[in-house]
Amino acid sequence: MQVIAFDIKSSIAHFRKPDTTTTHLTYPFITPTAAKGMVGAILGEEDFTTSDRVGIRLLKPVRTMAQQMSMLGKIGGATCDTYNRPTTMELLVSPAYRIYYAGEEYAEKLYHQIREGKAVYPTYLGSAFALTKPVNPQKLDAEHSDSLKNKLVQSLTVVPVPVIEELELVEDAHYCRANGFLRYYTGNRHFEKSVDYLYEQNGKSITFKPKSIETFKEEAVSLFSTEEGSLCLL
Repeated sequence: MQVIAFDIKSSIAHFRKPDTTTTHLTYPFITPTAAKGMVGAILGEEDFTTSDRVGIRLLKPVRTMAQQMSMLGKIGGATCDTYNRPTTMELLVSPAYRIYYAGEEYAEKLYHQIREGKAVYPTYLGSAFALTKPVNPQKLDAEHSDSLKNKLVQSLTVVPVPVIEELELVEDAHYCRANGFLRYYTGNRHFEKSVDYLYEQNGKSITFKPKSIETFKEEAVSLFSTEEGSLCLL
C-alpha cells in the first residue's frame, strides 16, 4: 500500500476541546478528524467522511500559551446583534506536523493537489486564524506489520494508547498522554467514539511493545513499516 505524507505548520494553532466552556483549551496537537478534514478541504469534498486512516508526527516540540481574545458574540442567536466577548484561549505555538494518509480512494488525487500547490478550500490548523499550506508531498511504500509477537516498535507517529502493551522508556524523553480525541466524523457535525494518544513532547519517536494483531484490528489501528520508519495510523 502507498501512504501519502505531507507537512503542515503555522505560527499558532488551536484545536478546541469540546468539553471546555469558559477557557477554550486546546488538544496538544492536530486531531485525527482535523487532519482528515484538511484532506477534504484540499480535495474540495464537502462534509468529508472517510474510513481512510491518518497518522500524526510531531515535527516541533509541543508548546502552549494563553491569550486573551476579543471574540464576536451573538445576542439571542441573532445574526445582526453582536457584542465583543473577552475569551481566554490556549494556543499552540509554532506547531509543525507531518501527516500520513493511507487509503485507496483519495490518496492519488491528494498527492497531485499538494504537489501542484492547490486546495479547493482554505486549509488551517483548527481555527480560521491559523492558516497553513500543505507542502512536501511524498509517496511512501508501506507494508502492514502482521507479526507483532515479542516485537518492539519504534513509531514516528503519536500512538493510540489501546494498542500499547508496554512502553520502552528512553532517557531524556518526556512522555505525555492526551485524552479524549474525537475519533470518527460521521457527517452533519456528528462524531462518534474517542481515543487517547501517547506522544513525546519534543517529537521524538516512541518505542513500545504492541498488543496482539487482534487488538489492532479491534481498535481499527494500522501499523505500517516504511522507508522512514514505523507508523501508527488510525
